[in-house]
Amino acid sequence: MFFSTVFGYFNDQEAFFPINNKTDCSHKKDLLTGKEIYSSYDEPATNEGGQVKLYRAMSGVRLDSIPNHASTKFMVSFLVDVDGSISRERVVKDEVGKVGEQMLKIAKSFKWIPARCKGKKVATITTLSCQICLQ
Repeated sequence: MFFSTVFGYFNDQEAFFPINNKTDCSHKKDLLTGKEIYSSYDEPATNEGGQVKLYRAMSGVRLDSIPNHASTKFMVSFLVDVDGSISRERVVKDEVGKVGEQMLKIAKSFKWIPARCKGKKVATITTLSCQICLQ
């Protein structure tokens, strides 16, 4: 069996809000933590080394077996806080099991640079997605 992997990396702003040149620094208070979570910002949170380094690390995700009925799309989400720490991580989509956990482990192994809005470091939700193409 041959497979290839396609990765995606986006922040809440890119996923749910149209990108424009004017940033209003929209945010809401998280009810559990009391932290301000930004959905609009000037610079997104990024991992040190950039997306290419992250994608290379993600290409090492192990697949023991994929049942015929299972989706080959995987998605994880986490909060990158103002200090670059990761919290509130969760597997959004993983019908196979263990792939999302591996993706989170890899994401947590990187140092993260927080998003910025008007020069200020801000907390944001970041989402990583992966699709495996079986052939």
